Amino acid sequence: MTRDEALEALLLVQYVALIVGSLVLARLGHVCAAHAFPSLKPPVAPGDYAHLLVVFLPIWVFAAERLGIHRVRVLTGPHTELARRLILTQSWGLAAVALILVAAQTPLNRSLIAIFFLLSTVVLLAASSFQRRFVARRRGESLVLVIGETGGEALGEIERARGRRVARCAFSAPAELAARLRADPVDEVVLSGALSAEETRGLVELMSEHGIPALVPLAHGVDGFPPPRVESVGRAQYLVYQRRRPSVPSLIVKAISDRLLAALLLVIFAPLLLLLALVVRILVGSPLLYVQRRGGLYGRSFSMLKFRTMRVGAEAERAALLALNEMDGPVFKLTNDPRVTRFGRLLRRFSLDELPQLLNVVAGQMSLVGPRPLPVEETAALTGGHRRRLSMRPGLTCLWQVGGRSDLAFKEWMALDLDYVDRWSLGLDVAILLRTIPAILKGRGAR
Repeated sequence: MTRDEALEALLLVQYVALIVGSLVLARLGHVCAAHAFPSLKPPVAPGDYAHLLVVFLPIWVFAAERLGIHRVRVLTGPHTELARRLILTQSWGLAAVALILVAAQTPLNRSLIAIFFLLSTVVLLAASSFQRRFVARRRGESLVLVIGETGGEALGEIERARGRRVARCAFSAPAELAARLRADPVDEVVLSGALSAEETRGLVELMSEHGIPALVPLAHGVDGFPPPRVESVGRAQYLVYQRRRPSVPSLIVKAISDRLLAALLLVIFAPLLLLLALVVRILVGSPLLYVQRRGGLYGRSFSMLKFRTMRVGAEAERAALLALNEMDGPVFKLTNDPRVTRFGRLLRRFSLDELPQLLNVVAGQMSLVGPRPLPVEETAALTGGHRRRLSMRPGLTCLWQVGGRSDLAFKEWMALDLDYVDRWSLGLDVAILLRTIPAILKGRGAR
């Protein structure tokens, strides 16, 4: 057992003792409250608490272990994170007590339970602040060895974050380091990011032989890679490299709100959609909708819907117009495209031809906000970091639409899409939606 593990076991025992002590204090407080307020139920005998502790304590300890409230890294981390885990552990305990009350029909008073949980939560939160200082004192007696070139600021940060005395050691042969470890024992080793992969591997193997924890910094920005995270797949563990990992709850909210808002907009715009369909049928002809295969999430193709704005057979004429392409990069844009009908230009001017894509949003193929989907051949032609735009579901509008659309160069377009992907949030989606209506009315960059 390492020093940290022994310390964590002691902290967990302290937490359990505080819980039992809180129960005793809550019992005394309830007796006083019952005398002061006769409307409360009289206290039950102390022996009736035995079954409460038998069921409650194991569940509480299990929750505390799972949430890691006794872990050194949690105690020395942000106060808010520790408070959040303590409250979640208390919630598990409250659920256990509720189970006892329902299943065993015990005579415990609700007022006693309320006093107990309120008191124990306050005691645990107050005790955690003392435990932070206790951990800092205990760990301050131990030593962390930093191997490799590391600046003074980084050493100070390690000392503050780890709560240990820090010593520096230049990289040397494994035999010399082994002798150094035998002469002056250390509790853990931090490897410098300046070490090569071969040097790091050798040091990790050496520390493993000595049973000493080795902290290896995650590479950040090396060859364009983001820092990885560890993810378990079955019994194996993998390093996952991803530029940014959006919050799963936020993505769920986005998916649900997209479908609900799109369905609502379809109902609101139903008369307009029917009118546009009728006019397109009269002025442009059939079919009413232009269905094109576009690249969706991670490049998977789907059928995107638009009101038809070009004459029949326009797709076959595209090859003859490639020489007139006004957009750099693998995309095709033409200001005065001869294939677009007069009414089609009006639809494009105010993006009315895009309204049928609300059906794509309801179907989950698109979002209200996201990088615009490109035709499958243009999607396949994207290279390098530009393909990162495919990691978000395509949308009806995005930063490109509100920033000038086709008036922007291809690199500027991609930069806006990647900026959206890298700093996506629900608030950014709302801001883009609010800016979309003025952008549509101005018609800037519409082609």
